[in-house]
Formats: sequence, structure tokens, C-alpha cells
Amino acid sequence: MSATILASAARAASGLSQTELAVRSGIAGSSLSLIEHGKREPTFATLESLLRATRHSVVTIPTVRSDAARIAADIRRDLVGSDDASSTDVVKREASAFRRFLQLADNLQAERGATRVGLTLTEPASTGSAHWDAAIAALCEYRLSADALPVPDWVFASAASASGSSSALWAPRTSEYDIPVDETAVPAEFLRRGILIEAATLESV
Repeated sequence: MSATILASAARAASGLSQTELAVRSGIAGSSLSLIEHGKREPTFATLESLLRATRHSVVTIPTVRSDAARIAADIRRDLVGSDDASSTDVVKREASAFRRFLQLADNLQAERGATRVGLTLTEPASTGSAHWDAAIAALCEYRLSADALPVPDWVFASAASASGSSSALWAPRTSEYDIPVDETAVPAEFLRRGILIEAATLESV
């Protein structure tokens, strides 16, 4: 994960505003903004100060696979501007986001034990879409629960938030055509959040 994503994810997980983090860390708010928008790469000392101020620390895991926070950031970039785009462009953006989501499914499936847990430890910043946020949380819970691994608190917080929101079901739109989803084939972790993605879709081919 890049230092910019790590810094942004740590602040989001802490619930601090940029102003509050600037005060706690002693780093100028303008610098924080540049870092979080990917316009400036923080030094290790700066990153350490930001993490300490949010009560986080760096943990290394033996993998080159992208974690949930990195994938969420990539999905956010895919979705930016989709509200103002043509319907064809929206579908393309959603399809790209879905491919990244499936990559996370593959990444989690490929790892075992503590390394799999490590890919979910950093709470992702919002993708800008409550549906995609819920889908990512559901996927993390699904993959971890499959091997009775510990599930980070942020995943359960997401489930509680989703259950209190709109009860409408949602399935990612990956083509111009709506393909029906068999709800009986959707894992419970997804259904609880109103996300319609079948278990078979999450398996590598």
C-alpha cells in the first residue's frame, strides 16, 4: 500500500478531520491535503507522525498483493465523475470497479492465515459509494470467516451501518444488460448488507 493511501485510511478510521489531525500531528493542513490527494508523497518521518496521531502503526506482511484499502482507493478512482457521465461510461466505470473487486477476492483467496487477515487490517477509506463500501466489507468478512479467521472491527461496523440504511438490494452493473441474481446463491455476509453477488462469481476461473 502506498504511503498516501495509508495516511488517508488511518485518518478516516480515526474519525479525525484534516484540521484535527493537523493539530495532533503538528503537520500543516495544506500538506495533509496534498498527501491525501496523492500530490505529495510523505517522508517516513511524516507518515510516522500521522500514524502516531491517529493511534495507528505500520505492520508489514509477506505479500505483494494489494489489500482492501488499496483496492477501495482504486475503485474510488474508477467511480469518480460517473454521476455526470453517459450511461455507457457509467457502465464502463462500474465494470472496472467490479474487476478490481474481483481482484481483491482473488488476493484474499490466495493468502492464508495471518497474511489474509493482514490484507484486511487497514480500514478502507470510502469509495464514494455506500454499495461498494458494503461489498468490500462483505467480501472481507466472507473470506476471513471461511477459514475461521479474526475479522477486523471495521467490517462489522460496516454491516451495522448497512442494516440501518436503505433495504433496497443492489448488484454491481457490469454490462448494458441486467443479469438476474439468484439470491439463494448469495453468501449471507453479502445479503445482510443488501449486496447481490453470488458466491460462484467470487471464485477464480
